[in-house]
Amino acid sequence: MVGTTNKRKRAAESPSETKKEAKLKVLAKAPKAPEVKTDTVSVDGLEGDVVAEFTQQLSNSGQFIYNAQEEDTILIVENLGFGDIYVSDKPNLRVGNEDQRVLFKEQKAFKTRKLFMTSGSQPVVSIIEIK
Repeated sequence: MVGTTNKRKRAAESPSETKKEAKLKVLAKAPKAPEVKTDTVSVDGLEGDVVAEFTQQLSNSGQFIYNAQEEDTILIVENLGFGDIYVSDKPNLRVGNEDQRVLFKEQKAFKTRKLFMTSGSQPVVSIIEIK
């Protein structure tokens, strides 16, 4: 058997140092996402033209995401079924969070493009877009 005389070349820097530098460069160059302004709107005295209506039965687990069909609309969420739903304009939903909870026959309005919903039961939710 013939032996080889090739020897492994060594890098000037260790791989972990190179990875750290590359990671720092990537983090420094990454642009920040623009902040989306969202407002919670009072449902009382709200007027406008209905642009879209949507009804959905939520599942026991998992998250339901609703994207508005029009820009600059107000989304009104109403709980039509038995069981609580949790609604937010950010994906940080938590079952049991009182600020995000919508009880049976209760309504909540949001001025946003996207809504996140979840529930521990299977209630029916109605979403109305008005402009």
